[in-house]
Amino acid sequence: MVFAADSEAPQREYQYWTVLIVDDDPEIHQVTLLALRDFNFKNHKLKFISAYSASEAKPILANNSDIALVLLDVVMETDDAGLTLVHYIRDTLQNQLVRIVLRTGQPGQAPEQKVVQDYDINDYRAKTELTVQRLTTTVLSALRAYTAIAELAQLNETLEAKVQARTAELAVSNQQLQQTLAELEAGERAGKQVQFNMLPAASFSCGNYQFSHALYPSAYMSGDFVDYFTANEHQVVFYIADVSGHGVASAFVTVYLKRFISSNYERLQRGSADTLLNPAAMLTALNSELLRENLTKYIALFYAVLDTRSHQLTYANAGAYPWPLLLQPQQARYLELKSTPVGMFDFASYQNHSLTMNEDSSLLLCSDGLLDLLPQKTTELKLQFLKDHSATAPDIAGLLQALGVDPDQALPDDLTILKLIRCQHKPGVSNG
Repeated sequence: MVFAADSEAPQREYQYWTVLIVDDDPEIHQVTLLALRDFNFKNHKLKFISAYSASEAKPILANNSDIALVLLDVVMETDDAGLTLVHYIRDTLQNQLVRIVLRTGQPGQAPEQKVVQDYDINDYRAKTELTVQRLTTTVLSALRAYTAIAELAQLNETLEAKVQARTAELAVSNQQLQQTLAELEAGERAGKQVQFNMLPAASFSCGNYQFSHALYPSAYMSGDFVDYFTANEHQVVFYIADVSGHGVASAFVTVYLKRFISSNYERLQRGSADTLLNPAAMLTALNSELLRENLTKYIALFYAVLDTRSHQLTYANAGAYPWPLLLQPQQARYLELKSTPVGMFDFASYQNHSLTMNEDSSLLLCSDGLLDLLPQKTTELKLQFLKDHSATAPDIAGLLQALGVDPDQALPDDLTILKLIRCQHKPGVSNG
């Protein structure tokens, strides 16, 4: 059964999303078609292809490059027919783009934890739990991930065309994206590789300043993100972000954020706009873009620009919490900046603030995942505990040890830390 294509979306080569249903039960096919008959994502409806065995599905997959999603049964002509088909898709066809949602009527036959660990699938659902709403949500999440990876590939092609005119730092970033795509084509797990290859070097020096960071995801991928890079000879941009929610959907919003920052960096290099160096303007523009894209996600974001010659720090906050902690000799204080995350309200406004980074001072930024790991009962006590133990910690590893936090344990939320230190003497220069 094929639903009519949407005729109002010329931006895609295909005017529908192709979904392959692989199940030996004809009733499952009918129920799925009925449940998703009114589904619409980005002004495109669904086109369905049905296969009633894994062997029947193989030539369909080999001959249809536009399949975005496979709804796959486990037990068909054999007890592991669906799992074998997963290997065929990922290893034989080398198709890392298509999303695979495993649906089983016999969960005991294929235990969820083992299947998720051993097979490159994107979701696992028991047929009994797939209500119309749950099935719709599952398909929507899968298509969002599909489009995000496709957009990332397109972005990389655009970057390649301009690589000769960009700075060495952007060339390195482009090379990381190329390497990521190569890993995707070779069969590496797409999401985590994409996200972690976008992170900056673990340590970075510029002038008298030293940057470092640590990111620990609570799941396979992280909804947190952190970055720092030189915008010109004496100005460094850095930010820390926490996307609402967890997992793949939130992680791909960090890809969107990185693309947004990179676009503004390119405009600065071309001399067409200097928005990148205006924190409040960047937050305002990002807020508008997220609302226009209707991603249903918002980002708590602290964004700053450091002038390494004047030691002036200009910053703006979009709901990032806990607040940045400024550590100076004999004094430590939070930069209390109550504000609204980007992507939440169209009436949100953001303001620039500034301070001077004195000698031997530092700035500590962390996501709220750190507070979740502290033993105190109230937020106020957690903030005080963090402040008391931050001044004497020499680095991020020392801070975690002083706080009694083991990032290798199972985490309730993503954990990200960024630290900026002004030294008396210039550290070894490194552009990451």
